[in-house]
Amino acid sequence: MSENKTVNENTKENDALKRKREIIKTLLIIFLAAMLLLTFFSNTLMNRSLAEITTDNVTSGKLTERVRGSGLVESNQAYEVIIEGGRTIDKIHIRNGREVKKDDVMFTVSTGSREEIEAAENALSALELEYQKALLAENADYSAENQAIKNAREDLNTAIIKRDEAYRNQSGAEQAHAQYISDKNELTRLSGIQQKLSATISAMDNDDYSGAAQEYIGNLVTLLRDYSTADNEYKAAYEIYSQAVEAGGDAETAKADADAKAAARDSAKQIYDTEKSRVRNELTVELSLNETEMCAVSLRIAEYEASVGNSGMSYEECAADVQAKQRILEDLIISLQKAQKADSISGQLSNLDLEAKKKEMDKLREKIQKLENESSATEIKSQYDGVVSAINVQPNEITADGMPAAVIDISAEGYTVKVSVDASKAAKLRKGVKADIMNSRSSGTEAVLTDIRNDTTAGSQSKILVFSVTGDVDSGTMLDLSIPCGSGNYDAIVPKSAVYQDKDGYFVLTVRSKSSPLGNRYYAERINVEVLSSDEMSSAVGGDIGMGDYVITAASKPISAGDQVRIEKD
Repeated sequence: MSENKTVNENTKENDALKRKREIIKTLLIIFLAAMLLLTFFSNTLMNRSLAEITTDNVTSGKLTERVRGSGLVESNQAYEVIIEGGRTIDKIHIRNGREVKKDDVMFTVSTGSREEIEAAENALSALELEYQKALLAENADYSAENQAIKNAREDLNTAIIKRDEAYRNQSGAEQAHAQYISDKNELTRLSGIQQKLSATISAMDNDDYSGAAQEYIGNLVTLLRDYSTADNEYKAAYEIYSQAVEAGGDAETAKADADAKAAARDSAKQIYDTEKSRVRNELTVELSLNETEMCAVSLRIAEYEASVGNSGMSYEECAADVQAKQRILEDLIISLQKAQKADSISGQLSNLDLEAKKKEMDKLREKIQKLENESSATEIKSQYDGVVSAINVQPNEITADGMPAAVIDISAEGYTVKVSVDASKAAKLRKGVKADIMNSRSSGTEAVLTDIRNDTTAGSQSKILVFSVTGDVDSGTMLDLSIPCGSGNYDAIVPKSAVYQDKDGYFVLTVRSKSSPLGNRYYAERINVEVLSSDEMSSAVGGDIGMGDYVITAASKPISAGDQVRIEKD
């Protein structure tokens, strides 16, 4: 009985252990499945956030480089249809862009109306009134200027009398005055020395010798430069020492060099400071002595000026007064001469204006007579075969003198297109090459390069390409030209959309794959290239790239080198 009980208990324990193992196994399976699902979904979400790219493979072969440009069609020769002023446009027989033959009627015009004749008569009357007023202009009056000259001459004579009297009265005062002049000069000299000394001491205090007097500073500039050089050498050596310590290299040698340069710097500074202190002390003493002497000289000057302050003008002052009044008189005479000359020129100009008005009145009289004599309509005919490129008048409009009513391109002379391109591109072209016209409406239209000129615009680095155009074109039409520069075989040709440029030059982005437990991952990798040639769609490049490589041609959002990307699926 006890044996059966023991067997039952063992059986229960085995069943319990078996159930625990099943539970643990189930939990492990659930955990692994959850981890797998989370990894899958996180990878899917990450892929959705990546930029989707389009790629194209690198090819090799032949590429024809082209230069693109646009220009207006211009007639090689045109003539303007000029209709005399005052004619009314009754009818226009031509249209823009239409051909005309020689002697075809282009306009029917009639003479001016009565209103035009009246307007010309009114203009003549106004001009005659201006002419009569100009004849009544007053002559120039110089009485005030002559009186001023007379007064200035009297003042000069009075000053000469005073000067001569002062000359007769001067005797012993000359010596005192000579000393006074000497003291004034000495004061000026001492003031100059004082300014130099003060500026030099200030420059020494600031270690800036740009405003110092060179004769006082000796070799201080050289000593300061030696100290600055030694200090810079120490800083450079200390920087090398610091870098050696950070890098864990041989810092002892660098430290010894830095200590030696520090000692050299301190020595140079001590030499400079000692010499600067010595020179400054000497200059301070010299400045004090200079100021004492300035005080003595200033006192003598003040005493002399006080003694002669009430004695009237000296001979020199009288002589200076004579010279000043002489200049005033001369200036008045010169001013009068200038005024007379200017009035003479003004009179001549007035005479010219009168002559011009007289001629204008004669022309108006002739115009009035001509308008009155003309009465019949007139046909304006073309002088050449050509194409109408502009019509500048409207029906019932009155023509103006010199204004072209129409412009006719002489078709026999051909057409020209001028295109501005970079000088580097123009250097690849040769005269005689035929350009493809991208927007031509006629297959028979041709454009041939006939000349390459410098662009005369200030600062321009461009060239002007001149093309001779034949075929069905109109003046003023914009032509888009594609000019071949030559062909060549290249090892690496990529789409133009795959070539980028930044401050470091041209580059392409290729695709680099990296294996992971969940599959391959793709990254953008930059490769610097040189653009060798280009056409409308492709570019030949040189660099670490070859046929069979894949380059990125487009992306769903901006990408940079090193970014993870996903490849667009077909």
